Amino acid sequence: MRNTALTLTFVGLAYLAGCTVTTQTSGEAQAGGQPPPPATTEPAPAPTPAPTTDPTPAPKKSNATVKGDAVSIPGNIVFDSKKATLKEGAGSEVVLDQLKLFLDENPQVTKLRVEGHTDNVGQPGDNEKLSGERALTIKKWLVDKGIPKERLIAVGFGEKKPIADNSKEEGRAQNRRTEFRIAELKGKPYLGMDPTAGAKVFDL
Repeated sequence: MRNTALTLTFVGLAYLAGCTVTTQTSGEAQAGGQPPPPATTEPAPAPTPAPTTDPTPAPKKSNATVKGDAVSIPGNIVFDSKKATLKEGAGSEVVLDQLKLFLDENPQVTKLRVEGHTDNVGQPGDNEKLSGERALTIKKWLVDKGIPKERLIAVGFGEKKPIADNSKEEGRAQNRRTEFRIAELKGKPYLGMDPTAGAKVFDL
């Protein structure tokens, strides 16, 4: 009975110490008269490293600037020649991403006018159609990215509003462009102007 009590007491202390101990009292021996082996202690498990998380990136902000009703974004939107398709690899999507960010950041802009413009090469009717279809391509791109179509109006001016000399290639290149203008603010025509600016509207 005394040996048993000693064993229980020792095991209890080992449990309180947080480890597992295998031992025998001094009065017990292994078969064959060999002395008991020394007590062994199992190593404590290695601590589990705390999970690491990457810092949350700062939200992107639009680099658009507004002057009057005009929304300007650095870069160019480039179309295939004489087509309404975006030229692959020309970086147009970078500009369009910034335009979407601008709309996301400014819900008070309830309607943005996307204007298409061309040079004077070709027939005026064809140029108007091409410019409107290019504006519509931009509208569709934005709608596909989640912008409500009601916030966008696509118009085509064709060759009616040049900003450079059409007699020179450099000037014609500047005239082939798209512009973005605030058409409505909080549901009302911006500065009291016609949201279509008198141009032909193209819709999806």
